[in-house]
Amino acid sequence: MAGSATSWKTNAIALNAGQLWGSLAIPGAAARVTLFSDGTPDATANPTAFHYGATKAGSKVSIKSQQTKFYVDEFRGPIVTNIDQIDMSLAGEVVGVTDMDLVTALLPGVGTYATTASSFKEVRIGIKAITYQSFALIFPLIEDVTKYGIVNIYSGLNDAGVEFTVSRKELGFTPFSIIGYEITTRAVTDTLGNYWKQIA
Repeated sequence: MAGSATSWKTNAIALNAGQLWGSLAIPGAAARVTLFSDGTPDATANPTAFHYGATKAGSKVSIKSQQTKFYVDEFRGPIVTNIDQIDMSLAGEVVGVTDMDLVTALLPGVGTYATTASSFKEVRIGIKAITYQSFALIFPLIEDVTKYGIVNIYSGLNDAGVEFTVSRKELGFTPFSIIGYEITTRAVTDTLGNYWKQIA
């Protein structure tokens, strides 16, 4: 007889600052976002990549399912369960509230960037077609800072709008809540996104 090997996983932790990117190319089936050696999205593969900038306290990753349990009269515990819903999201607060490109990106279906003169930039508020983006949160790994962890939402949008305080005593951060939407033409195991890390 022998004991089982322990694994404390104390190096497999998320403890570095991440970067939130949007407007990325959606990776193909069983593929991943193409990165440059510095951990940013490769500009050739992702020519429209948009960096969302500094955050108040990083980004929160959420991947959850909702399950329905089924029972029969003869037993008190459930006998089977079914996945009813899957949610994938990225949330936090960004600081660049006077960057009109950022504000436009945070207002899908509502904000239209417009500039008609060299003296101003503006976001007009009204209704327009909703466009989805591919998002990625990219962060250096503690186990090897030359490698990166990536949470990629294939198709998502911010549903938190824009809301910030103008004050002398605090930075006017605006919350973001990037919600993933399923791409129904993909394999059922790969419709919302992926979470991966570089190992070589």
